[in-house]
Amino acid sequence: MEDQLEPDIIRSPEEVARRALALFSIVGIALGAPRSDVIDWLDRTGLRTDLAPSEERFIATPTPSEREIIDAGWLSERLVVLCWALCEVGELPRPDEQCDTGSFQEILPPFADVDTTSFIAGAKLRSDGDLIAKADEILRQHWEARNAKLTGKMPRIPVNIGIAQERHHAINWVIGYDGLPWDEVTRDT
Repeated sequence: MEDQLEPDIIRSPEEVARRALALFSIVGIALGAPRSDVIDWLDRTGLRTDLAPSEERFIATPTPSEREIIDAGWLSERLVVLCWALCEVGELPRPDEQCDTGSFQEILPPFADVDTTSFIAGAKLRSDGDLIAKADEILRQHWEARNAKLTGKMPRIPVNIGIAQERHHAINWVIGYDGLPWDEVTRDT
């Protein structure tokens, strides 16, 4: 494990905001939002082009399997990191605590009291230093969970490996780790 992460190119606030809204649509469908309403919203706002290939496949599947729905629901842990990076949430939940998916409706369009265009235009990111520090923290949490799983020993800190790996994916994307697109981001530990 490295001592300190180094970013490639930190994503722009607009790019992170668009990614958050696209991801919110996938999480919404996984949690029961009407697929046709979500697709209409994505098309109306021009956000459909921001879907990653895996997300487009999920949207295009009229009846996803239970596993696909569960996997899409887990993306909420990525979404909370994007919202944190955008200064929309104060702190991330503990690494052993799932995020409150209901809170997304309070801060993200189309449910929040801000339209999509204004949300994207007004997006701001935390400082580069804060983003890198959080990436390092999440990397360490993921490493702790993976090490505990491999050794069979209890982790030194309470951490859920599923939560850690999802959050690790999102923060690595935000900081531009290896410059990879969303579906190809690695979570090296």
